[in-house]
Amino acid sequence: MDAAGRVDERTGIRGAAPAGALVLAVMSAVWSWWAWQQGAWFGVVVLPGTVVLCGVLLVLSRAAPLPALRWRSAGTVTLCALLALGGWAALSGLWTPSPNVAVADAQRILLYAIAFGLGLWMSALLGRRAGLSLAPLAVAGAVAGLIAAVGMITTGDPASFLEEDGTLQHPIGYRNANAAFFLIAFFPALGLAMDRELDWRLRGLALAAATLCVGAALLSQSRGSVPAALIALVAYVAFSPLRLRALCWLALALAPAVIVVPALTHLFESANDLGIRAVGDELAAAGTMLLVASAASLVIGLAAARFERATPGIGTASPRGNAVIGWGLVVAVVGAVAAFVVAVGDPVDWTVKRAEEFRGGSPSFEQGSTRFQLNFGTDRYDLWRVAIDDARADPLAGTGAGGFQYTYLRERESRSQTARDAHSVELEVLGELGVPGLALLTIALVAAAVGMVRARRAGPRAAALSAIALAAGTYWLAHASIDWLWAYPAITAPTFALAGAACAAGLGARSLAGDGRGWRLAIAAATVALALTAIPPFLSERYVNDAYAGWRDDLGRTYDDLARARSLNPLTDSPLLAEGAIADAAGDPDRALAAYREAIEMRPEEWGGHFLIAELLARENPGVARRELAMARRLNPNSPEIEELSERLAERARE
Repeated sequence: MDAAGRVDERTGIRGAAPAGALVLAVMSAVWSWWAWQQGAWFGVVVLPGTVVLCGVLLVLSRAAPLPALRWRSAGTVTLCALLALGGWAALSGLWTPSPNVAVADAQRILLYAIAFGLGLWMSALLGRRAGLSLAPLAVAGAVAGLIAAVGMITTGDPASFLEEDGTLQHPIGYRNANAAFFLIAFFPALGLAMDRELDWRLRGLALAAATLCVGAALLSQSRGSVPAALIALVAYVAFSPLRLRALCWLALALAPAVIVVPALTHLFESANDLGIRAVGDELAAAGTMLLVASAASLVIGLAAARFERATPGIGTASPRGNAVIGWGLVVAVVGAVAAFVVAVGDPVDWTVKRAEEFRGGSPSFEQGSTRFQLNFGTDRYDLWRVAIDDARADPLAGTGAGGFQYTYLRERESRSQTARDAHSVELEVLGELGVPGLALLTIALVAAAVGMVRARRAGPRAAALSAIALAAGTYWLAHASIDWLWAYPAITAPTFALAGAACAAGLGARSLAGDGRGWRLAIAAATVALALTAIPPFLSERYVNDAYAGWRDDLGRTYDDLARARSLNPLTDSPLLAEGAIADAAGDPDRALAAYREAIEMRPEEWGGHFLIAELLARENPGVARRELAMARRLNPNSPEIEELSERLAERARE
């Protein structure tokens, strides 16, 4: 098919191939950019990407054949559930203490619906080459991995790449999210390496990308990634249409990554002994080993792909070994359970001890060589307890999107931990959006899983794509259940896009509708509306960031920019807090005080304004400072910062 509009031989549909290629290219670029830019956690990154994806959807709605999804199809149910969940999150702005977060959460959920829809549409347009739907996430994993590896070798500031304990947090910015992104991207890269319809050179590059992702995930040392990866690997083997071949290619991708482990342990031990600013050589060595492992995997992948059909195992196309591998997997699981029982002696007693360990907070790993140690200690218990209490307090509405952070500060038992999220997608949605929110999320996820499984009936290609998407989705769900991956668009949006692609795999020509003018107008109108809502908060956040960066150069312009930020997004108190901080630093306490008081009026549940006023008036008016500090303490009773300032005020009162 060419750009002139002739019928494509692969799909039998006019205009299908160029439209599918457009989605493929744009998704690859957006996913890569988001991964490079801290996982698109910040609005100044995710909102422009959202507008770009809306633009692609708008183009498709005008020019591309429509997927003829039935109302009861799994893909349609997933889309409707995600759209309804986004609408419910937006509606919660009426009762949440943080309406700007409710709007942002709604935009993000609608983005996930767009990603799922674009993935489905792209796969249907690609037809028999739907396997190429794996490329965007695989490309993003390769790009992010190369950026991390090269940066590790060349950086003069190891602290910008590492957590305090020497684990890799770059480029996503958070150890656990870093590991999750790379391990989810690993599966599409592996799927491309196994795709016999791809050129053997591209398959070699794909296997190198898979190894690169594994190595970067290992360096991140996320404990939560271990059980999630094991569950995902079981799904990968169980759903692969050719299990022996799948296991062989899996081994080819994993084996070269082993050479990263010695550099990993050396970096971790050195960081704990010397501090992360003194481990430049060790960090460079780890980055070098990451590239060496990928280069070795490239050589292996090129040879394996070039001579695959003559090589036992990796070239095995017969499904006869599926039953053997399946029973072998069952035996392995049963054997592992039996070995566990023998090793621990009394499983009940072991479980009780691990439950106590779980409640004890995060352990110290300074004496070990890695963070991969069998210890169930974590700070999750305190977070989950508060989220469940929120749901009990209001099962129907919850606290509203963005409300968890306020109840957690009031109800937390930990003095060292602050959090905006419940570190569990299910509990966060339940606590903030109530039972209706959790029901909609569950419907979306179950329908997507059903759609991916059903698509396997379309043939070997669809089954192969389904296996990869199910493995990646399984990993995402397992890890997102114990961490805050729901808030990272660079992780969650590509996963939904991959699920959509798998749901549509094998639809082919008969699954693409004709005109559908009404649907096209509806899609275009909804897409334009979402894109327009993304622009004001993006500009507002940009103005605030510019104000922090450039206030010393032109203070008057800075205040003007902050006024524009407030007018563009009147739901957020960020411009007021920025104005107060800048005015205080510029020696204008009256303006700072006025800005902080206005922020408090806008967001009475926020303790920060009271604390900043108390800090500002600590010398000039200690009586007012103590009253403001008391208000801050009611909103955040376990804050070390409040206690420290309170002690300073008490000392001054005694002087």
